[in-house]
Amino acid sequence: MLARLQSLVKRFGRDILRPLLWRVGINVDGITPEERVAFEGFQRHLSGRKFAATSSADTARLLDLRTRYARVNLPIAAHSIWRTTRTSDTYTRFAKIGVDLRAFRGHSAYVWSYAGSDPRVAKMKYFIFANAVRQKDSAGLFGRLHEDDAFGSIGFDFPGMGLVSRDLLDSIREINFLHKHLNVLGCDDLRVLDIGAGYGRMAHRMLEANPRIKSYACVDAVPESTYLCELYLKYRKLQDRVRVIALDEVEDNLVSAQFDLALNIHSFSECPYAAIEWWLTRLRTMNVRHLFIVPNQAIGFLSLEPNGDQRDYAPLLNALGYELVAREPVFDDPAVEELMAVRDSLYLFERDPRPASRARRGARTDPALGAVARSIAQTDQSRKISYLY
Repeated sequence: MLARLQSLVKRFGRDILRPLLWRVGINVDGITPEERVAFEGFQRHLSGRKFAATSSADTARLLDLRTRYARVNLPIAAHSIWRTTRTSDTYTRFAKIGVDLRAFRGHSAYVWSYAGSDPRVAKMKYFIFANAVRQKDSAGLFGRLHEDDAFGSIGFDFPGMGLVSRDLLDSIREINFLHKHLNVLGCDDLRVLDIGAGYGRMAHRMLEANPRIKSYACVDAVPESTYLCELYLKYRKLQDRVRVIALDEVEDNLVSAQFDLALNIHSFSECPYAAIEWWLTRLRTMNVRHLFIVPNQAIGFLSLEPNGDQRDYAPLLNALGYELVAREPVFDDPAVEELMAVRDSLYLFERDPRPASRARRGARTDPALGAVARSIAQTDQSRKISYLY
């Protein structure tokens, strides 16, 4: 009787339900028992239920940061995407994106994990991503950096690579780029400022790769980010190595601070122009020589205004003396870029510390930035945009 019922259900799915779903663009395939086990495990991992007790930190700290950040009257406190629309003790929603504070390293506002894919498709994408990054791993970071499933991290285990996640893969690619051009793994006097540091991913990975880094500071305009950054770096036992600066303490902390390298990874692209201008002007005042930027756009340097407009800030970089010295796409193969939906490029800028030399050259336009500006000029800069997460 049971076998007969199963047969009828399969026939109904094959002969009636599948054609109906095809008409609305949905395809349904059968899966093996092994695939079913993997799929159910994947869904349990995404559910967040296993992380209910992960964070035991005092949420009073988060409430305090939210109150304090709301009082900050600086251009860097203005938000385009990261405007809070709903909060609870464990969840915050920013416009169209959100984060479970217990599983913030899972698929969230901080990490794009391909979690919406079928687990077989997700695993394939992670393998392609990992293989492409490994080909660029001249520093051998696959053998030095390690992943776990802390705070909901989603990843897959591959022979010769171990457990990989977007956190790990993005970090390996970015650190290799920085080491290639700045020798960041060979320095013991490097001072780093991470602007828009999120939950502290890069701080953790940079210090894991080079524990001899002299100093590292994280700052973020989102109270949840500062809260999670403190929590995460304490979990990684780095609280004594990294200074997490609250937004209302930024001005006082940066008055006499000195940094060699500033990082901005997927942050300026989500900020208003005035916030970007504030930070770039401050970097110039502090004589920060190198600036690493990873924009959200495939090409160009665009702000995001609260009303959805975008504004090119490449001329601002040039006017403040930051000249483009290196650029590399994350993926060299356009086909991989399309498959992975990642068209990011890594950019390194350098500012000549000798004011007189730049004065002699005059305020000429950096040719590399000029090429970027010409590409941007081909699009409508007043267009409205919508981020879909």
